[in-house]
Amino acid sequence: MRQLPAILAVGMAALLSACAPAPRAVPAVVAAPPVDLTPGFAEREPDTCKAAGLQGLVGQPSGNLRTVRLPGPVRMVAPGQVVDQEEYRSDRINVHLDGEGLIQGLSCG
Repeated sequence: MRQLPAILAVGMAALLSACAPAPRAVPAVVAAPPVDLTPGFAEREPDTCKAAGLQGLVGQPSGNLRTVRLPGPVRMVAPGQVVDQEEYRSDRINVHLDGEGLIQGLSCG
């Protein structure tokens, strides 16, 4: 009979602990991935196709390309056109057009 109060005490403690509020979840701390600080690593690819000198053509009709001497091959990219990376050429200028034939941007590829 002496064990009965001890059993009751343990049972009451179990019941009372069920009424206690649940402990708050501690958010897991996720470490940021390491950053490569190699000079030049995070910079954009060099202007291998010389498109930087042609940025003045942005906003103009694509027909104006005929009046400019281009430093290399050109690929016209229509709106929604898929550009496959398997065909990538660093010396080629991609001319991105809008639906009206205006130049929206120039890039290498």
